[in-house]
Amino acid sequence: FVIDVDDIDDANQSFTSNFYLRLRWKDKRLANLGGSTRQGRLEEIWNPRILVANQQGRLPKSLPDVVQVYPDGTVIYYQRYTGNLSQPLDLYQFPKDTHSFTIQFIAAGYTDDELEFSPDVVRNIHGGSISDELSLPDWKVVSHEALVLTYTPIVEVHSAGFAFRFKAERYITYYIWQVILPLAVVVVMSWAAFWVGRENVGVRIGVATSSILTLIAHRFVLASLLPRLPYMTRLDYFTVGSTLLVFMALITVIVTSYLAGKEHESLAQKVDVSARVTFPAIFLFLLVWFFYG
Repeated sequence: FVIDVDDIDDANQSFTSNFYLRLRWKDKRLANLGGSTRQGRLEEIWNPRILVANQQGRLPKSLPDVVQVYPDGTVIYYQRYTGNLSQPLDLYQFPKDTHSFTIQFIAAGYTDDELEFSPDVVRNIHGGSISDELSLPDWKVVSHEALVLTYTPIVEVHSAGFAFRFKAERYITYYIWQVILPLAVVVVMSWAAFWVGRENVGVRIGVATSSILTLIAHRFVLASLLPRLPYMTRLDYFTVGSTLLVFMALITVIVTSYLAGKEHESLAQKVDVSARVTFPAIFLFLLVWFFYG
């Protein structure tokens, strides 16, 4: 049972979770039909030697390693863990992305031919569940499941194991207000140069260049949100497209100023009027692609 997920760290490809584990098995060698339920130390009896395969660093246990042994030989083990777990993330669609997060348990020293896990049913919960309220303001859990899952880090290894997996989608609202809207304001600001008189060459170029510098600074801030990826995300394509639009606005301003200086005022006027329509149309297409493409 996942009690909480405190954080999902895109840059470190990990998540922090607080979860509770219950294991049950039957060992006839421990049966004592005339006796009562007793407690014993985990290491004193046979046990599947459970490890969390994708833990990062130390994963502290909250409960002592003891088991309850029932008269018929049924053994129940409880444990609670809190810590960081590694999770490779495919961030192509960032920030409109959905990911599966896995807590992978393995039985150390046992192959899937030697030991088999089966989801248990406790209080109408089949295998496992997750809390309805999590400490994740920017993520929404959309599904979860407990499943038997062999651990195969390499082809030659098939360790017996099981897993709890939940799927979460990112809330895009934060990125709309904190990233997309400021970026759109800067892009629209660069178009102001098309309405400034061509006799004010310095002002026109100043508006365009300041927009480019603002976008570059904005890009450095966005870089801290993600790891150094070998591929472009959806947000990367949007920011690069916006940067190119602002750069093309600067080129257009320079060209029209040059044409006006060479006494081609009518041609410069046509370029300015055309740019007032073309640039917003391209940016609108970029916005539609970002949200729906």
